[in-house]
Amino acid sequence: MFKKNKNAANRSLSSNDPSKLLNTNSVFAVKEAYNSIRTNLLFTQQGEKCPIFVITSPTANNGKTINSANLAISFAQMGKRTLIIDADMRNPSLHKLFSLSSRNGLSEILAGLTDNITVTKTEIENLSILTSGKIPPNPTELLSSPRMDKLLGFVKEHYDCVFIDTPPINIVTDATVFAQKATGYILIVKTDTTNVPELKTTVATLESIDSNILGFILNDTNSEKKKYYSYYRKYSRNYSYNYKYTYGNSKK
Repeated sequence: MFKKNKNAANRSLSSNDPSKLLNTNSVFAVKEAYNSIRTNLLFTQQGEKCPIFVITSPTANNGKTINSANLAISFAQMGKRTLIIDADMRNPSLHKLFSLSSRNGLSEILAGLTDNITVTKTEIENLSILTSGKIPPNPTELLSSPRMDKLLGFVKEHYDCVFIDTPPINIVTDATVFAQKATGYILIVKTDTTNVPELKTTVATLESIDSNILGFILNDTNSEKKKYYSYYRKYSRNYSYNYKYTYGNSKK
């Protein structure tokens, strides 16, 4: 059964990070950056009714969760019925960005504790969230289970696009389970946080499982380390879609 949490429909966004979530008051450069990324992603759908985009990063603190949220907001703003799934069941934080409870979410569905898929509508039109649920002891097993396949098949019938926020790929293997289930991966890398060997390891891992790397978002490019940035640009030129923009100090 598919349910929407109407009681949470008008909840305010978290006061902890109001400036980081994309909105009408966001600076022009940030809005245009997400518009550009959105346009490129639309070309990757290959005729899919509901593309599934997996967001991950090499390591922690690269800004993947705020980018997951803002990419989803960008799609919702153009009228797409958009769902974000918090599949980072080890360290969930999407619910904090939107001041929601994480209970009765993804982990409960995948563990078979409930058959009801309960999503929460946000105050942003067309945007809904499936929270992580209670932190389970076996996230990788749950994400690779047949119930996950069934869930993705179900939500694809109700939405125009789905974004999945996953744990850092060099730390745990959770994100890799979506290789054959998703349209592709978007990698978030952060200047002065992600180093070149970490990025190479991430790409090698995804290539080894025959996944589709859609592109990179270089986060927080206000850096004096030009050598790293230049190498990143050279390295990423092998991929069809390479997203780069400046976003200040996004930690998660």
